[in-house]
Amino acid sequence: MTSGNLPEQSRGRPATRREAGGVERSTATPQLPGAHDATDFNFVPSPDRFHFWEELHDDVKAYVERKVGPRIDWWADRHKREHDRPYAVVLGPNGLAVTTPRVNEQGQRTQSVRLDQFVPSSLKHAVVQQQPTKPRGALRNLVPGRAGTPQPAAAPPPQLNLTQEMRGFLGNLPLEAQHRLQTPFLAGQPVKHYLSYAYGTDEDYEAWCYLAGDRTLTFASGHCTRPRGVEASQAAWQLTCYQADIAR
Repeated sequence: MTSGNLPEQSRGRPATRREAGGVERSTATPQLPGAHDATDFNFVPSPDRFHFWEELHDDVKAYVERKVGPRIDWWADRHKREHDRPYAVVLGPNGLAVTTPRVNEQGQRTQSVRLDQFVPSSLKHAVVQQQPTKPRGALRNLVPGRAGTPQPAAAPPPQLNLTQEMRGFLGNLPLEAQHRLQTPFLAGQPVKHYLSYAYGTDEDYEAWCYLAGDRTLTFASGHCTRPRGVEASQAAWQLTCYQADIAR
């Protein structure tokens, strides 16, 4: 992980979305994280990610592209602390960059850039779909036993050290996506930093998030359609989940 500090302002133009390299195949996983309960996003009218991306200085965007490569996926939004200033998260073939608005010792507005560089060619992706007729519960990794045979009580699924807000965000995603995002961090690798973002309406929205540790980064983005009154587990989803090894 490295960081930079660059001036902020100006306008830019959204780049063309590009696809990542290899495709990850689904494999059985001996230990799975628990599913989270979904929380409502309670969307309010606000500018979209393109608006906030344009608020970043061209030098910041150029620096990010030099470090992580052409954008595969990204979002930009109003920063929670600096409400009048943007931040951005950019996934590229060579790493993940997260910008944060700062003020330097001279009182100038800057953007610090946190970088997680990837091991070359380690970024992989998998498509996750959920149809309203296929609830999340059907994806659970259960071991069937004989009818009438008592089964030993299952140990509670492991939980990652995430805020309740992040857990609620993950709870809106298909169970397979929750597993892909969290499973790499179950074997003693703590999550060091994470962020999430969603934009749209309660019935139709786009969502992005990532989790990063010392050795692994996971990222997901996709589109959800959820008619009013429908449970999150019955929403229609089309997602892409990414995973990469972080260079140490």
